Amino acid sequence: MARARVLGIATIRRRGMPGRRMTIVVAVVVLGLAATGCTGADRATEALSPSPPASVGSPAPVTSSSPTGEPSIVIETPFVNGEVANRVSITGTADVLDASLVVRVLDERGFELAATVVEASCGDGCLGTFAAELFFFVERRQRGTVEVSGVSGDGGPAVARVPVFLVPA
Repeated sequence: MARARVLGIATIRRRGMPGRRMTIVVAVVVLGLAATGCTGADRATEALSPSPPASVGSPAPVTSSSPTGEPSIVIETPFVNGEVANRVSITGTADVLDASLVVRVLDERGFELAATVVEASCGDGCLGTFAAELFFFVERRQRGTVEVSGVSGDGGPAVARVPVFLVPA
């Protein structure tokens, strides 16, 4: 059996099958293994996954309360029913577990247009501030929602939502 190797590609010619070659591409495996080791995946802290649509019809901000009765998360900007273009700055305060928050922009059907994970300046029993900037795209003006969520001090969900108008840039 004759064998040739060129740039990570092994070519094997079988005797008895003249003119036919079977090529085994080793480069794909080597590159795949190299890429896996060089992605920084070991530094990832949390993976985002799709979530079910949230309701977007409420005219007032929605917040969940902490055991003390105070909201765990308060969105200060954008304002209720404010217009946001393809770039939105979201600020507020939060008292959540590990100071970790997920900030999302949802379209009129509740589908996620943009998301990021941020940390509040304080957590686990103290009120901290947070800020995020998200970029998204819509083709037409529509209702939408800015949502900030985390885990409250008692281990339950903490969510705040502000209805907004999404406008094309």
